[in-house]
Amino acid sequence: MTGERAPSGPGPGAGPGAGSGAGPGADLAAFEKEARAFLDARLPPRPARTPTDRVALLEEIDPEREAETLRAAKLWQAALYDAGYAELEGERAEAFAALLDAYDVPDLQPLLVGLHIVAPAVRTHGSDDLKRRRLRPLLRGEVTACQLFSEPDAGSDLASVRTRAVRDGDAWTVTGQKVWSSGAHHADLGEALVRTDPDAPKHKGLTLFLIDMRAPGVEVRPLRQMTGGASFNEVFLTGVRVPDADRIGPLNGGWKAAITSLSSERAALGGAVDAVPPDLVERLAEQARRRGRLTPATRARLGRLDAALTAARLVNRRDDLDPAAAASVSKLLVNRAVALAVEAASAVLGPALAADLSDGGYAWSEFLLGAPALRIAGGTDEIQRTILAERHLGLPRDPR
Repeated sequence: MTGERAPSGPGPGAGPGAGSGAGPGADLAAFEKEARAFLDARLPPRPARTPTDRVALLEEIDPEREAETLRAAKLWQAALYDAGYAELEGERAEAFAALLDAYDVPDLQPLLVGLHIVAPAVRTHGSDDLKRRRLRPLLRGEVTACQLFSEPDAGSDLASVRTRAVRDGDAWTVTGQKVWSSGAHHADLGEALVRTDPDAPKHKGLTLFLIDMRAPGVEVRPLRQMTGGASFNEVFLTGVRVPDADRIGPLNGGWKAAITSLSSERAALGGAVDAVPPDLVERLAEQARRRGRLTPATRARLGRLDAALTAARLVNRRDDLDPAAAASVSKLLVNRAVALAVEAASAVLGPALAADLSDGGYAWSEFLLGAPALRIAGGTDEIQRTILAERHLGLPRDPR
């Protein structure tokens, strides 16, 4: 994340182990010692991973468990923020992530939109007043957020949004429809890209606002997915009153602010490899062994899958690459790996992929049904390739 830091609370480089004056190595060792003590006092050890029948990319959970996950995420993020571990960078971030692997860490998924998509836009483009009011609660996990960007007729062509905001004194009246809003059903705030000047060229007449998701006129409707869950939503905004003080960036300058959020989202989605079960290759190999199908062709499939996952993980760990470019490359590699996994599961399980629960076969259908989501979330594969070609390789733009 870039831009001005939060006006209160610890930032990167502050916190435990800082300023020991004993040299980089000793400083990092002191940081790791204090971080381990922090984790020991708050988290139990990670339980041993045990194989289960269910294999899923998008875990669908019931409302009661979702509420408990959200509660635990908020408590954990607050503890990280207060202790100075919420925004680590460089070798400290790597060291802390390595330490976390030994613990049973609360799932921060419900907070990721606020932390990694909305907060960067507020930090970079928001007024001092907006940052003072909104940034710390987002970074500390006190409030959750969702993204109100896509519309039924404005997906990949995001600048075509039709949701309108009309000025009303020191506030705006917002009316329109948004779709594919992850976590909108439990969000406190929505980051909404809306049209404030219908006469301006489509990229020039947009403004970015924070919307109170509990305000009158906000209606959230769940969208049932083919995996069985409903974590995505469509959101209807009918005459929603939004204070101008909750505007992110200049009037009609919302596209630039939205790009900050989108770039941060792609960087976060570079970690999509974490959604893939860590023992995926081993589980497929075991299925093949049990079914007598661990042939040279299957071994080759699994080898390609393992190589693709390894490449994605290595790219995701590098900190010497352009974050936006690395995110697009990592996401493409993960999507390729998931496609290889679906091919391997189909070859190994055959009809049991969809029709046999007795031997762990049917459970793989949930993995198959969730695979398209990774290729769409945060920009399709085609969008990622266009970003890499035009923005990072300097190739000519496609004819419009």
